[in-house]
Amino acid sequence: MIIPIGVANSISANFQFDPLDTINFAKQKNFEILQVYLNDGLLDKSDALQSIGKASAEFQNIFFHAEGYLNEEFAKSEYRSKLYQYLNRIDDPKYIIHFDERENIDKLIRLVDLLGKETANIYVENYFIGEGKVSAEKNLKKFLALFTLSTNFGTSIYPVLDIPRLFHEKLEFSEAESMEWCYQILNFFGNRHIPLLLHLVDYQSASQMRSEFTAIGDGYIPYDKIFSFIAKTRPHISGIILEFEDKINPLTSRDSIKDMLGIK
Repeated sequence: MIIPIGVANSISANFQFDPLDTINFAKQKNFEILQVYLNDGLLDKSDALQSIGKASAEFQNIFFHAEGYLNEEFAKSEYRSKLYQYLNRIDDPKYIIHFDERENIDKLIRLVDLLGKETANIYVENYFIGEGKVSAEKNLKKFLALFTLSTNFGTSIYPVLDIPRLFHEKLEFSEAESMEWCYQILNFFGNRHIPLLLHLVDYQSASQMRSEFTAIGDGYIPYDKIFSFIAKTRPHISGIILEFEDKINPLTSRDSIKDMLGIK
């Protein structure tokens, strides 16, 4: 089971998150895919955007992470207009945006329909604004419903599963409940043959403080069970993005992931 693995420009935190530093590292270390956070400031730097565009040809895929949430405010913002102006100048543009649990499902469907008509491929990432188990369960049900209903209406959007978020202490899930939701989401998209992009990091504890980053498999998230489930059920994983804020953990994590998936 071969899954392309890449890094986000968060790994260049010590270099002001410079995407060009990330690109150089990713090329040197043979990562197959890349993620770049396109904040408002970066969208105003034409030279940097041009360099990113040129470098993107050296990776299997490049994903751009947008600011904000999938909501009406984003759709109507000047930032969104600037983002689309850039994305529409590149081949096969893909951008990631956080799911907004505060929007009702009908409005979310209208938004993805509206935004999806402007050529860019939209990737919606699970995200939790509220706290507690009841809020989290409502969030996840709405997240999955968005994909069911948008497909019914002919709009293609793609999922991003940030696995660590399912294990954050603020959701108040037990480990078994977090695992059950993780398996349910993997099965949901796997059974529908919808490619799924994974965001991964690991931590020493469920508080998920950045100071507690550790390599995949060395922390508290049961990745051995998760990857065993993936290897067994074989959902279509389009890629794995490692979102650490250093350059050591991604290298160790890639080795661990390959070991857990039985990739040599």
